Amino acid sequence: MTSVPTEWSPRMAKDRSSRSQRSRMRWVIVPAVILVVLAVVAAWFAFGRQSANQAPAVDVVHPSRGTQTQTVSLSGTVAPQQQANVAFKVPGTVTSVSVEVGDRVTKGQRLASVGTRDLQNAVTVARANAAAARAQLSSARSSSQARDAQVEAARAQVRSAEANVTEAQNRLADAALTAPVAGTVAEVGYEVGDEVAGSSSSLGSALGSAAGAGAAGAGGAMGQGLPNIGSASGSGGSGGAGSQIVIVATNAWQLDAGVGTADLPSLKRGQKASITPTGTSTTVAGTVDTVGIVADQNSDGTATFPVTIRVDENSDKLYSGSKADATVTVGTFANVLTVPDTALTTQNGKSTVRLVRGTLVTPREIQAGRHFGGRVEITAGLTEADQIEVPRNAAVPSPTRPQFGPPSSTPSR
Repeated sequence: MTSVPTEWSPRMAKDRSSRSQRSRMRWVIVPAVILVVLAVVAAWFAFGRQSANQAPAVDVVHPSRGTQTQTVSLSGTVAPQQQANVAFKVPGTVTSVSVEVGDRVTKGQRLASVGTRDLQNAVTVARANAAAARAQLSSARSSSQARDAQVEAARAQVRSAEANVTEAQNRLADAALTAPVAGTVAEVGYEVGDEVAGSSSSLGSALGSAAGAGAAGAGGAMGQGLPNIGSASGSGGSGGAGSQIVIVATNAWQLDAGVGTADLPSLKRGQKASITPTGTSTTVAGTVDTVGIVADQNSDGTATFPVTIRVDENSDKLYSGSKADATVTVGTFANVLTVPDTALTTQNGKSTVRLVRGTLVTPREIQAGRHFGGRVEITAGLTEADQIEVPRNAAVPSPTRPQFGPPSSTPSR
């Protein structure tokens, strides 16, 4: 079969052009519609999620009734309850130092010593004076010409000379420095070769008068040719008068803290405390031991009163000189109605809260009482059944007893 060519006409050309235009329009409109739909979906997700993430401005809570604890927060320095600052009582040259910082010592243990030559000489002199005094007393008793007053004077010289012997022997014993308490050596202020002056008067002056009294009682024979002990022993050297060995008892600690004028009346001896060494989560129990009434003046004009808290538990986190925080329980009150203090608005001496009833929110005047951490007592104006608004951006304190933490700038009162 032979095909017959179709005759071309203007109408056919117009129809073909119209179809081509419609096809092009479809290619433009469809992508545009798709873009619009995508934009709407993206906007819905963006605004919908933003709206979902936006928290309400307030929380609605009920007033809470329960037991509340009133506390005072303090900060201070840990110190041993028992500390011994041991120094030589007698002059001399340090001949031995038996301990180092960190050593544990027992009561009575030798720590250091000084030379005993001058001290031993003093004992010899005192004994000689005592012998001379006793001889004088014996002579007075045997003399028929001696009066009772002379015998009594000789007897008094014997008593004085024997006391000087005891004193000289004690000072000889003091040449050995011993620990008065058991504990840990915290400071050693002596080295071998140091010259120490001693914490009491020079040895020569202490015994010189005794030697003179004995010599007078023995007719002046005693005391001549004796060594000048005072000039030899009274000179201080590199050890210095302030040198010492410090021993601390590490099984009993205290917190030396301070409190301001506002909180001072609340603190009493015997109140319980929680102590946390700075930088740790360890909490140990304590008891208020002393509350001072003489203030230390601060540079800003405020007053701080000294408070000592005894630590009742042992802890390996306590070190002499370290810092610690404490919370002292000054009162416990049962059946107290409280709300978060952020719920209150106070103007012109009147406190109000925003009371919620269904969809209606109205201000309600209340009477506020004591403060317990972040909560405040309500004495009138609310019940446990009421609902109030609390700003969402403020943490809602728990109505239970506050846990211990670092003291705030405004302690609980």
